[in-house]
Amino acid sequence: MNDQERLLSIFIRLQAGAHLTKAQLADEFEVDPKTIQRDFSRLSDFIDTQPMIAGELVYDAKHHTRYLKGKSLFNKKDILIVTKILLENRALNKAENKALLDSLLGLVSKEERQEIQATIASELLNYTPLSDEQDRIEKIWEWSQAIYKEQVMTIVYKSPYRDQAKSHTIFPVSLYYDNHYFYLVAYHLFHQTYTTFKLDRILSWFPSDEGKPSLSYGRKFRDGDVRNRHVDAFLGKDIRVKLLFGADPTIVLDQFPDARLLSLGNGSAMLEVHTQDTPGLKRWLLSQGASLKVLSPQPLVDELRQLIDEMQQLYKNK
Repeated sequence: MNDQERLLSIFIRLQAGAHLTKAQLADEFEVDPKTIQRDFSRLSDFIDTQPMIAGELVYDAKHHTRYLKGKSLFNKKDILIVTKILLENRALNKAENKALLDSLLGLVSKEERQEIQATIASELLNYTPLSDEQDRIEKIWEWSQAIYKEQVMTIVYKSPYRDQAKSHTIFPVSLYYDNHYFYLVAYHLFHQTYTTFKLDRILSWFPSDEGKPSLSYGRKFRDGDVRNRHVDAFLGKDIRVKLLFGADPTIVLDQFPDARLLSLGNGSAMLEVHTQDTPGLKRWLLSQGASLKVLSPQPLVDELRQLIDEMQQLYKNK
């Protein structure tokens, strides 16, 4: 075996995740250990100059081995966290989820990959996607490009409350994820208002000949509002809710990053939440049970009282 063949053999093993010792390779190739040391140096220099190789040759002082360590910003702990989030949210079908997990696991060494795979084996085996198993990754990317390029689009959308799909001409402004599903926020050219569309229900789409709408600064959509003031995917009227919370106030503060803690004492916290009036808001407030009492605004208090009365009627003995 010549020098080039030996170097190639070592490189292939490193790419496969092997941890190699100088003594082991010197004995196998019947060369001086100094020759293997030079091979490691040459390979290290070569790898450092190749942007397509996402790794670097490093020395493990504990085991006296050299191995290829990924240059990815992710380490094995990061990859484990991301894979568990992917498996938990169920947003992708099985094929897309597996392909994405394989790509993530490819960023770490063989040994680390095996360690992560052993940890998530049961979750992976029992992974159950959403009932609508359409491919989403390419669809999400195409809509992100439409937003980036500021394209006006025509869509065919199937509402769950209509028998027939309907055409809409929209100017997409935001794409986000919420509780299993992806949603598109767009300015509706006919209704001249922002509308939320569930991405799964967009059956087809294509660029429109309509011009881009002229929106004043005050009417521009701000993504942060979606994440900081919503508990569901849909838009509503801005409101400020004052409430008493008898459990850990961080539950409210984590749900509403814009919330303000007004006072704390006597086993409860008073907070003010800047949010939007949507059905999801009322469901979230009621989900806290007797731990939460809404103080204002009065229309919201009245609506919650009515909902509670209706809930009680459902459970009354007949």
